[in-house]
Amino acid sequence: MIFAQKPMTKRIASNPNSSFLMIRKKIVLAGLAVLVVLAIITFLLHRAIVDIRSPWPEPIPAAGVEVAATQDTVRFGVISRFPANVLYQGYQPLMDYLSDETEYHFELIISRSYEETVAQLASGKVHAAFLGSYIYITSREQHGLEPILKPLNEDGQPFFQSVIIVQEDSDIHSISQLKDRKLALPSENSFSGNWLLQSGFSSNGITGSDLAAIEHFRHHHSVVYEVLRGNYDAGSIKDRVADEFRGQGLRIIKRSDPVPGSPVVVSSNHNPAITAAITSVLLNIDPAEPEYADLVSQWDPEFRNGFMRARATDYDQLAHQILEVPAP
Repeated sequence: MIFAQKPMTKRIASNPNSSFLMIRKKIVLAGLAVLVVLAIITFLLHRAIVDIRSPWPEPIPAAGVEVAATQDTVRFGVISRFPANVLYQGYQPLMDYLSDETEYHFELIISRSYEETVAQLASGKVHAAFLGSYIYITSREQHGLEPILKPLNEDGQPFFQSVIIVQEDSDIHSISQLKDRKLALPSENSFSGNWLLQSGFSSNGITGSDLAAIEHFRHHHSVVYEVLRGNYDAGSIKDRVADEFRGQGLRIIKRSDPVPGSPVVVSSNHNPAITAAITSVLLNIDPAEPEYADLVSQWDPEFRNGFMRARATDYDQLAHQILEVPAP
């Protein structure tokens, strides 16, 4: 009888060192994958925070819950002159100070446009707002807006200037050299977005049609970005923004005449008690005093030199230039 021979299998002894190396390799690869994911998340988060081109995401109320101000909450609006994260960083500390120094709780309302803030004032959704001088002048009669305060500059004067910026190594040194060049401007409702078009060009013998392109952007900081990247040859911005980017590759070729400071504004149906509380607290600030120096250092640079009272007549001369109404 012939028996089938059982095939012999070769048993290979496991190598403990080999198994350990495989496990360690998997751990290393997993660790590297985690590091790559964390690096990507960190990069995206950093870009979202510092990207001045993108609007800051608005808070989303919980479903079915209506967000409403309590009786002692005072809503304070601000136009979209800067990116929302920049506005919050510089304006919220001022709101906190008003809340600490008065019986009210102040809430900062950041708008998506200049017109939205004006509409909020007119409808009573905000009690007061930080407006620009240009949008105040073009809206004050229609909506019954009243200026109550204006910020002081470094010289203690209630004025600012718009400036024309170019790259530091640009061959442009005057407004007349903007012919056939590209110009970036902030909002159509800002003074910086209008003074060149209304008077700067004509006084230098050129018109807007002489330029290769003129485009408005939402924020002053976006104008800076476009010029620094070389997408535009020049830009018009507020001097406070130009100061922020001093030493970062920009050069100023022209300044506007002094303009009355961007006013804090209320509507004609404002609550006098709240308005009095705002003006009293802010007028009492003296940045030269040590007790206020640290406080205002956290505020937007435009407000670090204090405030003074504002009146409608302070803006009449500028209104004459902008609206071509009879001078006072």
